[in-house]
Amino acid sequence: MAFEIINPDGMADIILISEHASNHIPDEYNNLGLSEELLELHIAWDIGIGQVTRNLSEMLDAPAILARFSRLLIDANRGLEQDGLIPGKTDSHIIAANQNLSKDDINQRIDQFYTPFHDQANMLVQTKINNTYAPLILNMHSFTPVMNGQKRPWHIGLLWDKDDRLAMAVKRLLDARGYCVGDNKPYTGRELNHTMKTHGTRHGFPHVNIEVRQDEINHIAGIDKWSKILCEIITEIRTLPEMSHIKHY
Repeated sequence: MAFEIINPDGMADIILISEHASNHIPDEYNNLGLSEELLELHIAWDIGIGQVTRNLSEMLDAPAILARFSRLLIDANRGLEQDGLIPGKTDSHIIAANQNLSKDDINQRIDQFYTPFHDQANMLVQTKINNTYAPLILNMHSFTPVMNGQKRPWHIGLLWDKDDRLAMAVKRLLDARGYCVGDNKPYTGRELNHTMKTHGTRHGFPHVNIEVRQDEINHIAGIDKWSKILCEIITEIRTLPEMSHIKHY
């Protein structure tokens, strides 16, 4: 199964999507030739965010979908024609088993992992479409504290492209709590935002890609802390006049 659904009957008009929640690689792919130690690193998954997503699903009473495959097999946050869909190299690590793949090899991974995940995410979103107000679409990620030798100061980053409604609402509330918040940092949502474009932008729903720094959530205390913070923030946002009754574009 390419995905896991948490709380499918959750009553909140919120959808949580986490396409990098797992570092699992099925046996037939032989770990892509990588050691178990490498598969525990951030190159294989977004450390900590799976449990944060599960917690938020329960706390907010919101449905969630989590991928059950490593992004090293195929990255569900990339368009099918986008570089990095099946990474041959990531953070200086060569993924030999991803080199020189045939079209059939690529299509097998698309059919086995990518398409089922996005089809199911779309089905969850469809269950929340109504004539009252649009659902909030939250894409859950984490990022490594250091990349290419550069420290990343942000506790949390908020990625967006054309629609900054939800990102700016979250940022205001986190700024007020004293956190260092990245606005389209450590990446820009104008480039790495396929999931939100697919399940948020095209419907006109408020959406944001939330990135929590991994050293904040690579332990139980941090996971609990950020689950609580994000639950409080999202709950407050749903009551804001500009967000509580927002409809489609």
